[in-house]
Amino acid sequence: MRAMVLEVPMSVVRNLLAPAVLVSLFACSSSPGASPESDAGLDSGEPQYWGETWYPTEDVGTKTGQRIKNYKFVGFPDGDRAEGPKPVSLADYYDPTGKTIKLIHIQAVGLWSTNCRLEMEVVGPMKPDLDARKVVWIVSVAEGLTPGMPSTMDDLAKWMNNYKFKSAFPGFTAVLDPGSRNLGPFYDAAALPWNVDIDAKTMTILSQGTGAKTTRDQILSEIDADLAKAAQLR
Repeated sequence: MRAMVLEVPMSVVRNLLAPAVLVSLFACSSSPGASPESDAGLDSGEPQYWGETWYPTEDVGTKTGQRIKNYKFVGFPDGDRAEGPKPVSLADYYDPTGKTIKLIHIQAVGLWSTNCRLEMEVVGPMKPDLDARKVVWIVSVAEGLTPGMPSTMDDLAKWMNNYKFKSAFPGFTAVLDPGSRNLGPFYDAAALPWNVDIDAKTMTILSQGTGAKTTRDQILSEIDADLAKAAQLR
């Protein structure tokens, strides 16, 4: 008896293979050690968490006095790693009421930078001072141990381990910004750290600059000055 040969149209073959190919590609992109990508800004009009209030999108730019774009990262809100990395966007800290958060501070760092480390060592014990002022401090890890080397999730873990997030340094959000993909237009990566203060009520950039402040008085003096500026925007 001759075996029957069933001819299957190529269109059917393609349809059957497509899901398997997609699964294979997804598995490769999710392989261990791959760096999560930051998102170079969300689309304007992204809905937010304050009732019907939307993240402000007018006069968005990189200059002091302009509003900062709603950048999105991957990281650990409040330094909590219990559930793994999560999406973190600036909109998470947008507070048009000013009741919970008054100021958002972002510190962009590279693991290679001595000044970045010195600044973090000073900031860590200041958490009660920042909380009292309703200031959120976000660390953006941009580069690894070699200048110009984009950061990886391992670098983010090293930074958090070095500064004992959730123990001696509780509550600081840490995010990944490989190669300064998001925040690169704001600073010269060779001069890290970069620090910026943002008014949480309007998302207006109040001050920014590279270089470290390495005393508690220096840091609080700048924050208090920017809180005063923010009060004038009300």
